[in-house]
Amino acid sequence: MVETVINTIISYIIPLILGYLICLMKSYRERDKMQQEALKCLLRSNITSKYYVYTELKEIPLYEKENINYMYEQYVKMKGNSYVGGLVEEINKLQIKK
Repeated sequence: MVETVINTIISYIIPLILGYLICLMKSYRERDKMQQEALKCLLRSNITSKYYVYTELKEIPLYEKENINYMYEQYVKMKGNSYVGGLVEEINKLQIKK
């Protein structure tokens, strides 16, 4: 009798727990995807802003050029795809500020 009750309780609890864990994993996955998209937007925005500043000045400090290239590498690793590659090419053509 006691075994039957325990088996019945376990047979209901385990699927509930598994269902909850699956739902939780989906939620984390969606949040991770949104955070990754937000980070790509920030990288794209930052590179674009720096492009307009330094192309107007027609020169760029070396540390900024290296930083922009590093940001672009991370952007590409995150599968970012847009006009940013062309901006980085133009930035790399700028004269280094002394």
